[in-house]
Amino acid sequence: MVADTRDFEERYSACFKDFALKIAAGAIIGSMAGGFFLRGYGRWPTALGGGVGFGAAYINCERSLNSYLVGHDQKACRIKKRP
Repeated sequence: MVADTRDFEERYSACFKDFALKIAAGAIIGSMAGGFFLRGYGRWPTALGGGVGFGAAYINCERSLNSYLVGHDQKACRIKKRP
């Protein structure tokens, strides 16, 4: 597995692209499945597909950002108390 060398802003902007792509793909797949297999049902297959896409994108984004933040020095993030 290749290490990810992107900085935080690149990862954050990639998350928005990932959200848009996966929500759209999930909604399209859900509407196709609803149209082919579940005739007569409302729009819930499309909403369900979009929700699955949202969840998958959220997990990928969380994993990417957490791996970046965990790899840094923890002492740099510590708040210093004033005497």
